[in-house]
Amino acid sequence: MKVSVLALTLGMAFSSSAFATQAVWNSANPWGSETPVSYAEWNIFNGTSDSSPDVAVTAGTTASVVETSGGSFVTGGGNIYSFSGATSFTATLSGSTSGLFDVYLRIGTLGTLANTTATLNGLSATSVLQFNEDQGTVMGGATAEQELYWKWTSVSAASLYTFKFTSTSSSMSLDQLALAAVSVPTVTPVPEPEAFSMMALGLGLMAFAARRNKA
Repeated sequence: MKVSVLALTLGMAFSSSAFATQAVWNSANPWGSETPVSYAEWNIFNGTSDSSPDVAVTAGTTASVVETSGGSFVTGGGNIYSFSGATSFTATLSGSTSGLFDVYLRIGTLGTLANTTATLNGLSATSVLQFNEDQGTVMGGATAEQELYWKWTSVSAASLYTFKFTSTSSSMSLDQLALAAVSVPTVTPVPEPEAFSMMALGLGLMAFAARRNKA
């Protein structure tokens, strides 16, 4: 009984906490000055299933996030939280029909840490930690306020990007979530010096043959 009360107390502490400034990330966005083609961001969750992001870059962009493990709830601050078990999330973002994209999943959490591995359409990636404020060990597990992201490079266009990520155990509060697809610039290949030499040789031979025919 004491353990369950302690878990509930800690859960309430984590769930009532928030970043210093609500709806503002502590770290810079990982795609820099590039403007995403598709983008969705949640700063306040309306439920454990939410298809109404707070920010969408392009008109017609659809996105959703669902906590799939059950037992989670939305706190008074609009975070998704569970003190009874580890949380699992599936998020989706509509995409384009052609081209190559760098695709990002970015989260802000408090309490128990997120697992370092996430998937995009079944393809795994390892997280990059951008911000960490250690909270020490609570009930045998490491806790912190964190911002981290996953990146999938040069992904072929998809009509729908499906992301999956999880917490390591109970008591992770999901505060913020962003999904982004950024176009990979088309690079025109520059001929190697050997190619220029072969071209010059070919032109020279053509000129020589033309002069012989004229003679």
